[in-house]
Amino acid sequence: MSKNTAHIAAVIGASGSGKSTYIKQTLRRAKPARLLIWDPQNEYAEFGAPVRTLTDMHAALVTAGKRGKFSMVFTPDGDPRKMVKQFDLFCLLAYHAGNLTMVCEELADVTQPGNAPAGWSVSTRKGRHAGLRLYGASQRPASIDKHFFGNATVIRTGRLNFAADIKGMANVLQVPEDEIRALLPLEWVERDMQNGKITRGKITF
Repeated sequence: MSKNTAHIAAVIGASGSGKSTYIKQTLRRAKPARLLIWDPQNEYAEFGAPVRTLTDMHAALVTAGKRGKFSMVFTPDGDPRKMVKQFDLFCLLAYHAGNLTMVCEELADVTQPGNAPAGWSVSTRKGRHAGLRLYGASQRPASIDKHFFGNATVIRTGRLNFAADIKGMANVLQVPEDEIRALLPLEWVERDMQNGKITRGKITF
């Protein structure tokens, strides 16, 4: 993976739209040698060893060094206040470990439109220099860190339920609102933010 090539994917869509399915299919194809997953819904057990604490994750990352292989899945505490602190540390650990794929589900639980933990901010702004390949998912674009969209190299949306979200994503993707509004489950629209190319499709199994 080139440390100068950014890959930051924003994956947006209502529950059942296919966000997690898309990310899982991508991971199965890519088989990343170094993988960290923030998994608040316990959806990614097949992709790595569960780590009980971030202290354990840190120890494993130190042992792996910059080139060692690992696949770890962390499920945060359910307390919202603890989750934000845990997410901050999780992201900092990923950034400093470097040269890895990082998946973060349910971003609305841990970021806000005008605010994000420092670890997430540095991962999205400077992650390419550390060799991070990042996938961030959320049900509602209106609820998450707006700087994430500004740094994303790929933005994908599935079906959305709220008018404000439909309008916002149509603006980001530069497609008609009616196209976003008409999306069915598992259908998606994606824009490569580096070259402006728009693609469309439906997830298949």
